Amino acid sequence: MIYKDSDNKMPVVAILQRMLALASPDKKPLLERELRMMRAGMLAEREAVGLIDIYLKDSTRTAVVHDLRLVSNDGRAAQIDHLLIHRSRRFYLLDTRYFSQGLKITEDGDFLRWDEPNKCYVPMPSPLAAQARQVSVLRDALEPFGLDDAPVDTLVLLAPNARIERPRRFDSARVIKADQFMERLNNGMDNAPALATLGNLHRTRMSASIGDIALKLVALHRPSTADTLARFGLQRAFPPQPAPSVPLAHNAAVGSTE
Repeated sequence: MIYKDSDNKMPVVAILQRMLALASPDKKPLLERELRMMRAGMLAEREAVGLIDIYLKDSTRTAVVHDLRLVSNDGRAAQIDHLLIHRSRRFYLLDTRYFSQGLKITEDGDFLRWDEPNKCYVPMPSPLAAQARQVSVLRDALEPFGLDDAPVDTLVLLAPNARIERPRRFDSARVIKADQFMERLNNGMDNAPALATLGNLHRTRMSASIGDIALKLVALHRPSTADTLARFGLQRAFPPQPAPSVPLAHNAAVGSTE
């Protein structure tokens, strides 16, 4: 069941487009880069949302939260593209990336993207390292449920037509194409130790359902709109989007991911 859709980012895109039209020559490259990144991210997110929702929108065993941004008490922020919460209290944190020209992962685990204008690979931040930071913030948010040590699996989702050059030694198995994620999720649940699964269920305080957990996480959502505008010297108040009004997912026996 879907407990939160993606935030509407078009108002921010429109503001940046207006700024670009009036920007000085030294500011235009920064704005153009920001718009490119936002549009690429929105495209990747939209494709992944479509695939995830096809499989899980009617699920009673997996809660889905799209586009969740959490901020810890010490100020650390985690932008989580997609969070899946299985009935067994196993969490899946999915990061969507869009590479129109290709991705290369080195033997040392460095990530490179293809720069078409310059015909070469250029370094980029590791999405796996970013996910490790996101997991840390997520665990802080899960502490009130007694789930701060619950299993959290991370996956980086690429477009189904993405070109990936993988290393031989470095484990890149968590980087997959978006249309392969359901098989990976089902395999993960099939291989989950039964005792660990029962332990996660027992530790959940107040017998919270996955719907309870999902909605309380959604209530902690802090949109990144203000941060994006602040980088360009703008201040504009955007009210937080209300949590969707949906019934809680029905409790179901632990079984398949769906």
